[in-house]
Amino acid sequence: MAGDNRSIQPDVAPAYDGQSACCSELDDTHGHAAQDPEGRAPDDAPGEASSRDAHKASCRHDHDGPYDHDHAQGMAGVHSHGSPGEVSGARLLITVGLNLLIPAAQVVGGILANSVALLSDAVHNFSDFAALLIAYGAWRIGRRGATSRHTFGFRRVEILAALLNVLILVGACSVILYEAVDRFRHPQDVSGLWVMALAAVGVVGNGFSALLLHRDASHNLNVRGAFLHMVGDLLTSVAVLVTGAVLMVRPWTWLDPLLSVVIVAFILKNCWAVLQEAVAVLLNAAPRHVDIARVKESLEALPGVLNAHYLHAWQVSSSSIAFSCHLVVPDQKLSEGEQVRRLAQELLRHRFGIDHPIIQLETQWCGNGSLLCEMSCQGGTGAAACADPVAPAVPVAGPEKAVSWEDAEKDSGRFSQAAVTALRLLLGLVFLFAAYEKILNPLDFAQTVFNYHLLPSWAVNAVALGLPWLEALIGVCLMAGFVLPGALTLATGLLGIFLVSLVFNILRGLDVDCGCFGAGDSSGSGSMKVSAVRDAVLFVAAAVTTRQVTKRHKTLAGGKGSVLCEKETMRAQA
Repeated sequence: MAGDNRSIQPDVAPAYDGQSACCSELDDTHGHAAQDPEGRAPDDAPGEASSRDAHKASCRHDHDGPYDHDHAQGMAGVHSHGSPGEVSGARLLITVGLNLLIPAAQVVGGILANSVALLSDAVHNFSDFAALLIAYGAWRIGRRGATSRHTFGFRRVEILAALLNVLILVGACSVILYEAVDRFRHPQDVSGLWVMALAAVGVVGNGFSALLLHRDASHNLNVRGAFLHMVGDLLTSVAVLVTGAVLMVRPWTWLDPLLSVVIVAFILKNCWAVLQEAVAVLLNAAPRHVDIARVKESLEALPGVLNAHYLHAWQVSSSSIAFSCHLVVPDQKLSEGEQVRRLAQELLRHRFGIDHPIIQLETQWCGNGSLLCEMSCQGGTGAAACADPVAPAVPVAGPEKAVSWEDAEKDSGRFSQAAVTALRLLLGLVFLFAAYEKILNPLDFAQTVFNYHLLPSWAVNAVALGLPWLEALIGVCLMAGFVLPGALTLATGLLGIFLVSLVFNILRGLDVDCGCFGAGDSSGSGSMKVSAVRDAVLFVAAAVTTRQVTKRHKTLAGGKGSVLCEKETMRAQA
C-alpha cells in the first residue's frame, strides 16, 4: 500500500445469498480483504494469512452486545432475535383463522342488536382477515433466498404488504366513520346485552391474536402492520363492551357512534406511523436512530482513522440495517488496517445497531473527504461541507461548546424565532382574554358548560370554577416564557378538547352559546360553526408553536449530548 489509494475493500456491496456472507471468499459484510476481479489475492498483502485467520476468528465473535444478531441468515435472511424463525407462520395462520370466525359472529349480532359500533367492529375484523392473509403471503415470499437478480432477497415484500395493510385499514376506517356520522344525525336504540355478549367474544379473540403477534411486531414491519390491526380490533371490542354496559343503564344513543370515532382516530394515528416507516425503508432513507453526522464523528474519533466519508445507511428490511463508508487511514500493512476495521465494525454494531457494515479503507481522500463523495464532486453541499483534502481530519479534543438558542434556531425548520415568539404571545393573550370574563362570572360560565350536555351535573361546577384559572395560568406562562414546552402542550390539548366538543355538538344539531370567551359571546345562528373554525385555527397555531419550541429544546439537549459522547469516545481512546 504505497499511497496509491488502493482499496482494501471493494466499493460495491456484495450479494447476500441467504447464507453466511461473513465468511465468503470473495468478500464479507464486515469489510475484509477481497480478491481482484481476476480472482487473485492482492500482491501487496504480506499479512494476508494472519488477516484471514483473524477474519475466521471474527466470524465467531461473541453476540452478547445490545445488538445481538445471527449471521446464519445473511442480510437477505430473517434477522434472529432469539427464535429460530423470528416470524412464526403458525402464529399468523392461527390469527387468520380467528379473524374469520369473529367477524362472522359479530355481523349476525350487530344486525340483531342494531349496533353500528358492533357492525363497525365486524367490518374492521373482516378487513383484518384480508390484511392477515396479505401478511402471511408476504412472510412466505420473504423466506425465499436471494437470487442472482434479487441479491438482497425478497424481504421488502413485507414492507409492501405493510403499505397495503395501511390502505385496507384506511378504507375500513372510512366506512366506520361514515356510519358513525350517520348515527349522530339519526340516533337509534341499541340492545346493550347483545352488544356486550358479542363484544366479549371479540375481546378474547382479538386479545389472543394480538398476544400471538406481539413478539415479532417489535422488529418486523409486516407483522407490526398485522399487530396494529389486532390492537385496533381489541380496543374496538373493549370500547363496544363498555358501550353495551353503559347502554344497559343509560339510554345514551350518542355513545355508540362516539366511541367508533375515537377508535378510528386511534387507528389512523398508528397507520400514519407505519406508513412513514414503510416509505422510509422503500426510499433507502437512513434509519431514524442512525444519525449519519454522529456516525462520522464517532468513526473519525477511532485511533488510526484520519477521515470518514461516503457514508450510507439504509434498511434492507425492518429488522436489518446495512451501512457502507470509506475510511482514510495511514499507509500501513493490511493486517494493521484489519484492526482499524474491527474497531469500526464493533463501534457501528454496539452504538448504532448496524449489523451489516461494508467498510472500505483508503490512504487518500476521494471526493474532498466529505460526508457524501458524490455530493461534493457535484457541488451539492458547497465548499463549507467538504473537508480539507490536504490536512488529515484527525479528531482533536477541544473545549466544550455550548449550544445557543441561535444554533438551535438554525435547526428548527422554516419558522424564524420572531414568528414563533409572535404566535406564542398571541396564544397567551387569547388564553388571558378567555379566562378574564369566565373568572368574573362563574355562574354564567357554569350555565354555558351545562348547555353542552356533555358532563354529568356534579362535574359542571368543578369545570366552571377550575378551567378559567387554568387558562389564566397558561396565558401567563406563554406571555412570560415560563416552562414553554409544558404550557404550549397544555394549550394545544385544551384547544383540541374545545374543538372536539364544538364539532360533536354541531353533529348533534346543537347551536348554543360557545362560551369560549365567557357567557354571551354567541353571534346568532351558526355561531358554533364559526367558533369551531376559530378554534381550529388556534389549535393549528398552538400545535406549530409547540413543535418548534420542542425542537429547539431537543437541539439544546442534543448539543449537550454530543459533548458527552465526545468525552466518552476520548476516554475509550485513551
